[in-house]
Order: sequence, then C-alpha cells, then structure tokens
Amino acid sequence: MVGIDIGSNSVKVVELTREGGNYQLENIGESMLPSGAITGKSVSRGDMVSEIISNLVSTLGIRAKRVVIGISGEAVASKIVSVPKIFLRKDMEKFVPDLVSASLFRNVNGVNYSYTPLFRRNGRSKEVPVLIAAVSKKTAQGYKSSVSSAGLRARIIDIDAMALSNAYAVSCAVRGEKVALVNIGASVVNLSVLEDGTPLMLRDIPLGGQWVTLRLMDKFKITYEEAERIKCSIKGYGRYEEITSVLTDFATRAADETKAVLDEYGDGLTRVILSGGSSRIATMAHTLGEAMGAPVEISNPFQNIDVSDSRFDPEYIEHLAPKMAVAVGLALRGL
Repeated sequence: MVGIDIGSNSVKVVELTREGGNYQLENIGESMLPSGAITGKSVSRGDMVSEIISNLVSTLGIRAKRVVIGISGEAVASKIVSVPKIFLRKDMEKFVPDLVSASLFRNVNGVNYSYTPLFRRNGRSKEVPVLIAAVSKKTAQGYKSSVSSAGLRARIIDIDAMALSNAYAVSCAVRGEKVALVNIGASVVNLSVLEDGTPLMLRDIPLGGQWVTLRLMDKFKITYEEAERIKCSIKGYGRYEEITSVLTDFATRAADETKAVLDEYGDGLTRVILSGGSSRIATMAHTLGEAMGAPVEISNPFQNIDVSDSRFDPEYIEHLAPKMAVAVGLALRGL
C-alpha cells in the first residue's frame, strides 16, 4: 500500500507490503512543492501538486494505483467522545451526524465525517471512547483531485495525527506506556497522546518550520532555498549566533504551545517521540523535553519494518526517517 503525505513544502511517498506479520519497505521518496501549491493546508494549485505526485511515483517505479492520503490543519476537526456500547451494537451511522454537530460544531452537510471505536484492553466500562473526525468537503476534494489527476485513487483519507499513532503502533509501541507523538511539519504541529496504545487526544497546532524559513529570509535577505538549507544545517554559513537565536526562538515557541495543549493529558508521560521535517532543528528535542519533563526520542518509523540495505542507502533512510512518520502511518492504514 502507498501512503502519500502531501505537506505544505513537499510530497512524501512510502510504499509498504506485508507478508504475515512482517512489513517491508518497497519504495520511498520525497519531492519539494513549489511555493503556493499548498496554502493553509489546502490545495491551491492542484495542477502543481498532481504533477509532483505523478513525477515522484513514476520516478520511484510505483505501479500501485490505490493510495492513502492524510489531511491536517484548520479544515480538520476531531474529538474523542464516550459513547454507550449499546450504540455500537446498533446502527452507529444514525448517531454520528449528531455527534459531529454537537461535539465538533460542524455542519454535516459541509464535511466528510467518520468514526473509529477505540477499544481499550480489559475495558469493562459501559461506554467506549470513539474518535469522530470531520474534514471540509472542499479541502478533501482538493486532495483527492490532486491524487486522481496523477492517475491514482485515494482509497482512504486519514488525519495526520492518527497516522502518527499507526506508525507508533508498529515501530516502537510499549505496552502500558503513556506517550506523546509530536510531528513538527512546515506549517502544522500534529499531536497525539496515547495510553497503552489508545489515543487520548489528537490535535493540530498552526505552527511549523516555515516560521523559521521566513524569519531567516527576512533577517539575512536570502532566498527560500538558502533559508531551508540553513535551517537544516548551519555549518559553514557563519553568523552562528544570529541563526541560533532564530532556531532557539522557534524551539521555545513550539515547545510552549505544545505543552499548553498537552498539559491536560500529559501527566505521567513515559516519553515524547518527535518527528517531522523540523524535528532536527537545533535545540528542538532538548527544549521540548525540558518543557514536557519527559525524555524525547527522534522518530524512526522504520524500526520494525524490513528495509533492504542492498536497495536503500542506510544513511538516506536514516536522514528521511523522522519526516516519514505520517507517510508510513498512512501506508500502514491501508494494509
């Protein structure tokens, strides 16, 4: 199955296969998106996005046509609510529109919505936590059209924060632990808190690494591409203290906003797993760990996935791994 993570800055693709209980990496790749192709996590230039997806899939030699895509940001609303078990035994579809209206404050006519029961181990409660999610029909159609114009079919549309949970379940889940998954992308921070593998909270924060890029462009009067290179590695550029100041400001802001959201659910965290293209920004892991009071690990979603050293350069996989967590989770959803 192919997972396609259409971010604000790039498209990331992961193809996985499964034999028995073993997962194997078949293809992986990333292509940058032109500025303005995605605006506010909505597709602004579908032609550009489709072309990038088509070229990337062709270059990788992917033949599969069914894919799983993810959406996050302002167009997505999600919440975990308690639902009497008896509702699940009947026609749950009848109750979902009311849950969407009452809990997500969305007009059901303007959104695509779905639900997923979150059964907990040894749960004896008469109620079951249920994840309900809704996404603007206009936004969803923009992503679906971009994929279909590239000759593919979106079999499933997931939300990025849930994709992180899927990747965690396969890569590094530990029974009984309470963990925060923090994915810092270009324009959105995806958050998930899981306890014993069950999501307690999913949330998006409108903040990302583009904040750093734009600050560097303005401060040093440089191009977007130069700012992106400096953000990922400041070696050899000079003006170390000025650049470090920008990176530190972002890390502090991201940590503070993440902590503000997680405070309600974050007590007793075993660890924080950090992913996304901006996860390797200097001081990010340290600053987030201090704010949360828990150890921070950089995500490796391929930890329990077979990756052939003869087909894939280990250094390349190690470099891409943190930013591929959502794409891996999307591919796993389809298997």
